[in-house]
Amino acid sequence: MIRRTAMLLLAGALVWAAAPGYSAKAFKTGWLQDYHRLGHVGGVPLEQIWIDGEFDIRNYRVLYVPPVQIDPCAYRKGGECDRAAAQRLATELRSNLVRQLQAAGIFEFVSTDPYFMNSGRQALTLQLRITELFTGNPKARSYIGLGAGATQVQLEGKLYDQHSTRTWMEFADRRLHTGSTLLIGKSATEDGEYLIGIDLKQMMDGIFKAFVYMREEGPVNNQP
Repeated sequence: MIRRTAMLLLAGALVWAAAPGYSAKAFKTGWLQDYHRLGHVGGVPLEQIWIDGEFDIRNYRVLYVPPVQIDPCAYRKGGECDRAAAQRLATELRSNLVRQLQAAGIFEFVSTDPYFMNSGRQALTLQLRITELFTGNPKARSYIGLGAGATQVQLEGKLYDQHSTRTWMEFADRRLHTGSTLLIGKSATEDGEYLIGIDLKQMMDGIFKAFVYMREEGPVNNQP
């Protein structure tokens, strides 16, 4: 029994050590209003997030999600190939996030339709922006490992009131992914767009959980 437990612990340690993706401190790109106020909130799995203490999401009926912006400097390391990857990933991120938020029932309407971009009172806009995207060095990830050739992606976002333009939430999340020939195979490890897609999905889950947190916990200032 002791030996079996030891083997399980060792196996767990090996998997943890080989974990291919990890968070990193986000760069201050200047797009958000205030990076100094970003921190951790509850169990929300975003690297850096801020929620206004007075914000009550239950006062809103509509959420509009415009196209994900891509900073022109985001793909400067990888050129046109990374630019194309950023466009595909941005479209997929928006589509999946909207679908998830629609199913959650937090708002009466969650839409990408520009009709909702000027809904006035009781309406929010969630603007996302990819401020860094680099598919890294596939051969370095596959043959060297140990963090070499990692992909890099940073996603920033702001949630604001359409009528007053007051910002209620901001976040920035940056992740690096090294892949792992042991865990996901050589082909997947060398596919930088695939690895960034994994990280963006985790960020999307974090955004979704932030909305669930705001609905269930209410305004931060009212929490015990």
